[in-house]
Amino acid sequence: MYGNNFGFCNCKSDSQVLSKLQALLRESDRPEVIGIILDADNDTNARYQEIIESKVGYFYKKLPDSMPETGLIHKENELPKLGIWIMPNNKDNGALEEFYLELATDINTDFIDKTIRQAEGENLTSFKPQHRNKAIMHTYFAWQDSPSAPLHSAINKIALDNNRDIAKAFKKWLTNLFN
Repeated sequence: MYGNNFGFCNCKSDSQVLSKLQALLRESDRPEVIGIILDADNDTNARYQEIIESKVGYFYKKLPDSMPETGLIHKENELPKLGIWIMPNNKDNGALEEFYLELATDINTDFIDKTIRQAEGENLTSFKPQHRNKAIMHTYFAWQDSPSAPLHSAINKIALDNNRDIAKAFKKWLTNLFN
């Protein structure tokens, strides 16, 4: 079924990613390689433990106890090669937005953060403190030509520096996983 094909699935939530992974592992015609990318949110180690303690750990018995900082690439028996990347960089708390902000070259985060702080002072915000960078990213995009564009398409309009360490590490993980 999969052969040389490459598939992408936006599962919308971490729990749905794990459900999709479990479904793929139950199939008789499994893909050769499975890569998953999840947000760390508040705790990278807790996110990794959640993966291990899910039914993924039922299939993969020899996963390392802790998440490698270079991303996980794991091959075990006849199972698909498994890759795991926890945003933003496998060690820091955060999400996709922190990854993008690390690479962005044309976003004045200081100005946007100052503006958000002013809005907070007027009690005009309600986001959680750990979502500050999400607020910065979405505020930036709200000020652009297509303010309602979804993040995955809006991100194509900003300049990203692929020579930053985080970009090189992510590219190396992807290359090693799929080669």
